[in-house]
Amino acid sequence: MQAKMVSGLFKMLGVNKMLDKQGEEFDKLLEKFKEKQKKPLKVPYKKMSEFDIETQNIEGTTCYVISKKGAKPDKAILYLFGGGYILPPDPGDIILCGQMAENCNAKVWFPLYPMAPEHRLIETLQSTLKVYQDILSEYDSSKVRFFGTSSGGGQAMSLCVYIKHEKIDVPLPSKLVLQSPGLQVPPSDSQRKEMDKRSKVDIMIPPRFFDSIAPVLATGDEEYLLSPLVYDLSGFPEIDIFYGTREVMIAYLKDFQGACKKYGVKLNSHIGKGMMHCWGAMEFVPEARAVRQEYFKALS
Repeated sequence: MQAKMVSGLFKMLGVNKMLDKQGEEFDKLLEKFKEKQKKPLKVPYKKMSEFDIETQNIEGTTCYVISKKGAKPDKAILYLFGGGYILPPDPGDIILCGQMAENCNAKVWFPLYPMAPEHRLIETLQSTLKVYQDILSEYDSSKVRFFGTSSGGGQAMSLCVYIKHEKIDVPLPSKLVLQSPGLQVPPSDSQRKEMDKRSKVDIMIPPRFFDSIAPVLATGDEEYLLSPLVYDLSGFPEIDIFYGTREVMIAYLKDFQGACKKYGVKLNSHIGKGMMHCWGAMEFVPEARAVRQEYFKALS
């Protein structure tokens, strides 16, 4: 009931219609979000009095490092927030970082990576790569996991692709946990057909958004970064992926399962029946609390 109420609220707010812009209207939307990106993140320090929250500057990228007070974390998590590379994070992301730190006995790195339209995807990846290298100065890669929601999930995959494609001397993490990731932008014809079928029940993401955002993020030789699904995934770590049946991005799942099988990557698929895009972000909804337990299990 609560999940349906939240879904109805998002529909009433018109999130889907807001993102379904083309041409000059889409450019105006980008400018609007660019202004939102400039506002400082309100870190919920009072709600998280049981955690140490350290603010670091990692080669120009502001990064919050969260751990449970008095704990000795035996693993590290790189948390990549979602928002289509244009929407900044909110306090709920930091709260989830704290829950991960507590439930997984982990230290969590939460970078405020550069976003579009001022920054290209390759700049975003170079920023998060530096954060990952900072993590590796403290933890072995076997103790590191990447967690990402929506575009952050796609970014986690793209970062691994970037490391491999550019032959960067950095090991991949031991696990990827991805909530509703974008894996091929723009989508293939078959993926688009599936997205169009589900667009009536997805109150968040319009399929045309992928066409609009793609050239803003990458063109030419950098386009491969937008579609990690079609890249050679051999050597990738185990992946846990989460999709809801009421979101267009689940259209990626069949092809992704095929790609992981082709390249020998272990993939664990988690399907939220009747759930919307990134339902795990709605902390007060029972289904969100339940799926977070699945996150923690996958990250442990």
